[in-house]
This record gives sequence, structure tokens and C-alpha cells, in this order.
Amino acid sequence: LTQAVVLPPHAHVLEILPWVPSYIRGVWVTRRSSPTPLGVIYHNTDLNHAGFSLDRTSTDLCVGVGEVGSEEEKECFLSRRKMFIWDNRDFNVESEVIIKYIEKLVLFMRDDEMGKVCAEVKDRLDERFVLYNVWCAEEEEQSTLSVNHYYTKTPPPSEGEQYGLGKRKKQKYGRRKRQ
Repeated sequence: LTQAVVLPPHAHVLEILPWVPSYIRGVWVTRRSSPTPLGVIYHNTDLNHAGFSLDRTSTDLCVGVGEVGSEEEKECFLSRRKMFIWDNRDFNVESEVIIKYIEKLVLFMRDDEMGKVCAEVKDRLDERFVLYNVWCAEEEEQSTLSVNHYYTKTPPPSEGEQYGLGKRKKQKYGRRKRQ
């Protein structure tokens, strides 16, 4: 995704946001109320940047272990924590997600040389998409485009969640006994 900074003005970047349950480190990469750490690269640039939130079906790990969201499933994920952490695993992304993004946003925005009106653009995709950075016109017949941000209304994560620090246990340092 970092190579997108060399794309032409108003090009599109779709960031796939991994599914990360709250008990696993990494919820900051799923952020929808502000740019993700990677999305900061595109913030207020001349690119259109959107995100798509994956769900539980995006990982094959622990499939069939208890109900989705159950304690059994949680224990299964935690027992395979190193394998399950978002940056260590692959994701399953349905091709329909990419097709929907291209049809409903990329092609829609290319139809008009004047640019699309923001009110039309922001409602083109369903709630699993977030428009971090989108170029559109504020009013009909306006030839000047401006960058807009359509985040979800969820509150930003706490500092511990944001950086994956959580609570740390203090290490006890003592004198070693001589043998």
C-alpha cells in the first residue's frame, strides 16, 4: 500500500482492515473513526482512500470451535496467539468486495469530469466501508473538488488500544542468590 503514494492525482486506494477481536493486540489497524496507521500516509493527499472492515469469516483459524464470539473460540485464538495476530496471518477477502468498490465508487466517480457531489459519494457504499480521504465537489455544478473525510461515529480508541500497549506487568527485580 505504501507504493500508492506514486499514483496519479485522485487515484483510488482500498485498504483492507483485518478482523481483530478486542482481546488480541492490534485493534488500531481496524480503526474507522480516523485514519489507520497506514492511512495516515494518505491523509489530506490527492488520493481517494477507503477502508473495508473484514469480519470473522476472513480467517480460517478456529472455525467450528464453539459459537462465534464464544469463550471456546476465544480460548482457541488465544492458544494460537502468535499465529492469529493480524500481521502474522492471511485474510480471506471475497471478490465481491473489490467488485463492489470498483463499481460503486471508482467507476461512479470517473463518469463525470466535473467530479461527483460529496452527498452522492458518501452514501455509495455500505457500512463496512469507510471513506478516509475522498475528493468530491461540495455542491452541484461546482468544478472545484476538495478532500473530505467520512469516518464512522465510533469514539477513537484509548491510548493503550491505539498502540497495543494494554496493561503491562511490572517485572520484579531482585538479587540473585549466590550459589
